[in-house]
Amino acid sequence: MAKAWLNERYTFILPETPSIDAILDTARQLVRRKGIRGLIIDPWNEIEHARTAAQSETEYISLALSRIRQFARANGVHVWLVAHPMKMQKDNKEKTYPVPTPYDVSGSAHWRNKADNCITVWYDQANKTSQEVEIHVQKIRHKITGHIGMVTLKYDAVTGRYYDGSETQAPIVRDIKAAQATDRTEEVEL
Repeated sequence: MAKAWLNERYTFILPETPSIDAILDTARQLVRRKGIRGLIIDPWNEIEHARTAAQSETEYISLALSRIRQFARANGVHVWLVAHPMKMQKDNKEKTYPVPTPYDVSGSAHWRNKADNCITVWYDQANKTSQEVEIHVQKIRHKITGHIGMVTLKYDAVTGRYYDGSETQAPIVRDIKAAQATDRTEEVEL
């Protein structure tokens, strides 16, 4: 029953050639067939990019982000695009990596300029035992959707969930073995 719930609400796509055009064409079909309202493209660096020889990387990224934005607006779909930063330099004094900004994503300042919202998930890679993760909201175009700031959450690697300090544990599954054995979704909190 949990699988049915997930299948009704989520569709994972992997076009044969994962290009921007193929992803947006498939998403357009899903808008018509299933009424999707959200699209996550993750990660950007695994998409096949068809940049012409005369096109700079900055020009290509600008055009690709514009096409994604046009798709989102034309179809009423929220698009989340996951783009990882280029290799960061460790701060010698603090012995940590800095919090990446949209300007740190390889290729173009358009990652910040064209986005409506920019969010960074950061954790101290030197502290392997810490569960603390910082969520940095670095840009909000429309102030009605939020504001710039940072929140510290805890990350539960077992469940893959983030939670604030008021919870003792991310309560996603009470007893997964019992749920699997009986196939009863009452045992799984979604």
